[in-house]
Amino acid sequence: MLTTLTMCAQRKASDYFVKTNNAKEVTQKAVPDSTKELKETTRNIMNDLFPRLSLCDWTDTMAFMVMPDKQDLVVRIFKDGINNERMSTTQLRHKILKYAGRTYKGSTEDNRIYFVTDDAEKHPYYFEVPSGSFEDYCVLKLGVPSLAYLNDIETARKVLIGKTLITKATSYWVDANYGEGADEIVVPMDTEVKVVNVGIGTRKFPVKIIVEDENKKQFFQNVAISRTNSGIRDDEFNIMDNQNHTFDTAFDMLGDFALPSWHYKDYVGKTVFTLRTTNMLSSHNDVYRAPALTSFKIIAIKSLRDKYSVKMTLQHVKTKVNYTKEVFIKNKLPNGLNLGEFDNIFENLFAEGNPSSVKGVSKAHLESISQGKIQKGFSEAEVLLVRSDSHEVTHNNKTYTWLFKDSEGGNDLRVTFDKRTKCVVSFSESR
Repeated sequence: MLTTLTMCAQRKASDYFVKTNNAKEVTQKAVPDSTKELKETTRNIMNDLFPRLSLCDWTDTMAFMVMPDKQDLVVRIFKDGINNERMSTTQLRHKILKYAGRTYKGSTEDNRIYFVTDDAEKHPYYFEVPSGSFEDYCVLKLGVPSLAYLNDIETARKVLIGKTLITKATSYWVDANYGEGADEIVVPMDTEVKVVNVGIGTRKFPVKIIVEDENKKQFFQNVAISRTNSGIRDDEFNIMDNQNHTFDTAFDMLGDFALPSWHYKDYVGKTVFTLRTTNMLSSHNDVYRAPALTSFKIIAIKSLRDKYSVKMTLQHVKTKVNYTKEVFIKNKLPNGLNLGEFDNIFENLFAEGNPSSVKGVSKAHLESISQGKIQKGFSEAEVLLVRSDSHEVTHNNKTYTWLFKDSEGGNDLRVTFDKRTKCVVSFSESR
């Protein structure tokens, strides 16, 4: 992993400054600092790719950019490695520095962390640990002020660009179109977005992730992924100004096999009807038992994390009430997937067109079927639209009976047909 991360040494500082598409072309400057579960395997992959490295674990493959906060511009953080003079942080702003080792000569004497510029000159600079021992800095997860860790940005570019994410916060940012700075915007939670670019953020939150929604609107969040040298204790990420600036609090990954919602846009707006009685959920999570031949308009489809299924929002054509149902759409599933294990397959539950066009269904019986009621004269097809569950069959001389048992302790239903006409002659319920 560390071998792949050495790419950051080959880049210019300007390569790390990226902006949302609304911003005008201006001299790039640092952005001001005022800025349901993942699969376990996904979490492990993120942890493996973005390990948090304490000072004691730093290696010469690690690169940083000087991104001073306001207080860093006052304090002279670094010393010149040649003449030992203190450097103004302003002079080093936006320089890329590579870690070059450390010296340790006791608990408080001459504890230095060395860096060299990432250019042909390789000019040396060093930071003096101000108090205590170097090991104290490691244990307390402290770091070198003003340095934003670039290796996280390089890895994020490889891993995240082109991927679909889901927003978990509501506050995000767009680059100001008047030059420096950024403007805060509100984004609905669970908005699906695609990562279009990754660049430098701040020292605290070094990875600037620019995303784009289905309307091509771009916005970003500066996040700490590995938290290497972020200068923030773990408990400080819960502070109001920091709580949306980790990857896990800003974004969620869509499952590796799930398609983003806009892949289903050709279904949205269609009017469909139920081919059998099926359960749906109201906005209050109450179960609605939708009878067969009930017409709905599909008004939204949302991909579900780490699932092949989607959450479909359907509006009842007559009542205008919205319901949701989790379904599987055949032509959006991977080839070779065994559909037998899935009960709620969209194509088995719904059909487009006029309910009266269903074979074996009389227009005179549509209203009763849509109310989930059986009546005399129903054909077998019409009964099955009302009760699609399994049933037992018994035969008499001139009739045969279908017995539907209620598995939830309710009434059993007996429907008797004439053998000659195959139409219902009687029906009854009993325990």
